[in-house]
Amino acid sequence: MKYFVQVLADNEAFWQVHHDKAERIDVSASRTWTAAPGEDAITMLRKTFPLSDFHELFLGPGEYYPRMDRPSSTCQKDSPGSNPDKSDTFRHAGAASMGQLQALIEQLERICRIIHPVNENFQAFGHETRNVLILACTQIEAQWKNILKYNRVEKDRTSTKDYVVLLEAMKLNEYEVTLTYYPWLKPVKPFKEWCDKCPTQSLEWYDAYNRVKHNREEMFGDATLNRAILAVTGCFVMLCAQYGWDFALKDEAARSAFFRLTGAPKWAPSEISPPYGAYKAVPYPFDKLSAS
Repeated sequence: MKYFVQVLADNEAFWQVHHDKAERIDVSASRTWTAAPGEDAITMLRKTFPLSDFHELFLGPGEYYPRMDRPSSTCQKDSPGSNPDKSDTFRHAGAASMGQLQALIEQLERICRIIHPVNENFQAFGHETRNVLILACTQIEAQWKNILKYNRVEKDRTSTKDYVVLLEAMKLNEYEVTLTYYPWLKPVKPFKEWCDKCPTQSLEWYDAYNRVKHNREEMFGDATLNRAILAVTGCFVMLCAQYGWDFALKDEAARSAFFRLTGAPKWAPSEISPPYGAYKAVPYPFDKLSAS
C-alpha cells in the first residue's frame, strides 16, 4: 500500500494506492478508482488528472516522526505545522524547555540593558555572556539527545557528528528568527552554516561554547554577546522545530514577543505528515540516510 498527495495550484487531495486501485482518504464518501487492465493505479490517476502533480508520501496517514514537527499540508504557509503528539511526556518536556528558554531570555535582556546589542558591541564578553552561552548550548544538547533518543538513536556518548543528522531531518538551517525587541538587528539563522563535514566548527557559536567550557581562562574572550544571542536563538529554533505553531507565536502575539519566527522550512509535498488516520509515531529513517 502506498500513499500519494495530489497537488493542483492551492488544492490538494490524499490517495491510498494499491496496485490497480486508488481511493481518496481525505473525504468521507469516496469511491474506488480502478485502472484499466495492464495499467497501475498511479498511471491511471495521472491520466485522469493531467493538470495535477502526484507525489508519493514518505509517511502514511497519521504517521509522524517523534519530536520533529512537519506540516500536514502542502501549503507552505502551514510550515512549521503543529506536532500531533499530545502525550503528557511531550507536553511536560515542552513546558520545562519553555521555562528554561524564558530564563535565558531574561538573562539576555539584562545583559542587553548594559551592553547595547549593536554590531560595534557584539564582541563584548564577560561572565554573564559566558553563562548564557554555556546554559543555552547545554539546553540545545539536551534537545538534540532527546530527539535522537525518541527516534531510536541511542549511544553512550554523542557528539556533533551524531547531532548533525538532525540538520537535514528537521531543516534547521532554514529557520529564521527576528529579535523584535531590537528591530535594528538583522534576522538570525543560527543553524545556517551547520554542515556534516565540519559538524562542530561550522556551528561557530557552539564551537566557541566548547572552547570556553573546557578552557575558561584562555578562551574567556570567545564568550561574546553575539554568540550568546545566537545560542539562545538556537534554543528557540529547536523548540519551534519540535512543537511548531503550538510553540511559535503568530500575528499580534508574535509582534510583541522577544523572538518571532519569520522564516520556516520549505517542505516538499512528499515530506509532509498527512493527518488522515490514527496518529502513530514512527522513527525517522536515519539508518537509510547513512546507508545511501
